[in-house]
Amino acid sequence: MSHPSQPVESTHTHMKKSIAFFLLIVAVLAAGFAYRYWTKSQLAEKIYVAVEGESKIVAINPATYAVVSTIDLSVEHDSGRMPYAPHNIQVSPDMKTVWVTANAGTHQNHTTGIVPVALAHGEEPEGGESDEVIVIDPRQDTIIQRIPIGSGLHLAHVVLTPDSSLALVTAQNEGAIYIVDAHTFTIGKKIVIPPLGTDKVAPEPHGVRISPDGAVAYIALLNGRGLGVLNVESGELSVVPLGGAAVQTAVTPDGALVLVSLYDTKELAVYDVATKELTAIKLPVTARGPVQLYPTPDSRFIYVADQGYYFGAPVGELVYKIDLQKREGVQAIRAGSGPHGVVVSRDGARVYVTNLLSNDVSIIDTAADTELRRVKVGKEPNGISIWVRE
Repeated sequence: MSHPSQPVESTHTHMKKSIAFFLLIVAVLAAGFAYRYWTKSQLAEKIYVAVEGESKIVAINPATYAVVSTIDLSVEHDSGRMPYAPHNIQVSPDMKTVWVTANAGTHQNHTTGIVPVALAHGEEPEGGESDEVIVIDPRQDTIIQRIPIGSGLHLAHVVLTPDSSLALVTAQNEGAIYIVDAHTFTIGKKIVIPPLGTDKVAPEPHGVRISPDGAVAYIALLNGRGLGVLNVESGELSVVPLGGAAVQTAVTPDGALVLVSLYDTKELAVYDVATKELTAIKLPVTARGPVQLYPTPDSRFIYVADQGYYFGAPVGELVYKIDLQKREGVQAIRAGSGPHGVVVSRDGARVYVTNLLSNDVSIIDTAADTELRRVKVGKEPNGISIWVRE
């Protein structure tokens, strides 16, 4: 028995409705993507965090405390993923790029974890993959350049000259400083720090900061227990003995003082740039071991993360505020577990601290010197830096 065929008009109408519905779905998805992209790209400020234990960079919107971007640093490798553990992160002074020291981990097929926390103080897994400096575009939060430096170096910190033309990178295991052209992404110079003292101790350069005029870089020599003073243009280097394991340096915005965190002696070395005089600020006897530190814009105070944990020390949970005029502590602020990285906002109103063991970032109000909030970011957050729209 035959059946009447479906009217042609009905078929066309059905097809038109299906196409219209499909186009509507596409438009909605595109609009959502565009809105998220526009929201992210139009932010006035972002806090970038190097999440060392998860091979990623996270960006936080400080206005909403929300994570707005996650940038995966791993690469495809032998049918798996090769993680790159970001130790330090630095936004360029011109706000056009974000620089990351990223150390090659163990291949995904050969290990159950990513990169051990031991990387944070200089140990590297065996293997021939090159450690890299990775450059990110902060407008789109995408990787624009990967710069291979060498294998097993433990790239520790990176900092840029005030004109954003050069990036200086410390290679802790190699005992070297790499100077990278920030426009061409090529290595221009390598400065090797010779073994120090009569015992020929490996220097292990770790943290580094640059003077406001860009002429001098101040380098924390972890194993060398000293302050490296590097003429950026000539490459000439001198070492000031400190008597403690130097983790990171800080230069006050007025250029008058260089501060160095000494992990094992629980103090800050204070180097007067004009007189070259060296003094010390003792931290409280309960201090666990200071790591990163950052001055306020007025050069009056400095915030110090008392992490501990490394080398068998007890875990800290405090950030110290130090008065640089009085040369004494004025406040101990409770943060998360294992405070590590520190950065102060441009207006001096906020301090952002990575907590290595509680896997979050503490946001501190400097008016009251109290923690406002913590933002979860992932395993073992380390370096931290601020981007501001200009």
